[in-house]
Amino acid sequence: MKKYNKKEDKKPNKTAFIKVRCTAEEKERIRSRATNAGRKYSDYCREMLLGGSVTAVPPIGDNEKEALAILRQTALFYAHISNLIKVK
Repeated sequence: MKKYNKKEDKKPNKTAFIKVRCTAEEKERIRSRATNAGRKYSDYCREMLLGGSVTAVPPIGDNEKEALAILRQTALFYAHISNLIKVK
């Protein structure tokens, strides 16, 4: 007969940390969702990070790239003008 060994039944220790910055409102929403799911906060976060889905942001199109280039150029012009009218 085999001896009962507690070490074989233990789950691996979770010692690594992942820090995520969010607002207090976002944190409360996550806690609320975890509670509604009947899960611990850390278990819920871990499960969502490992198996959740993320909606991808569509890539920037040619029109958006052109608009950004125009905005950068306009910002550069305003910077030059403001440097000319600064009082020293």
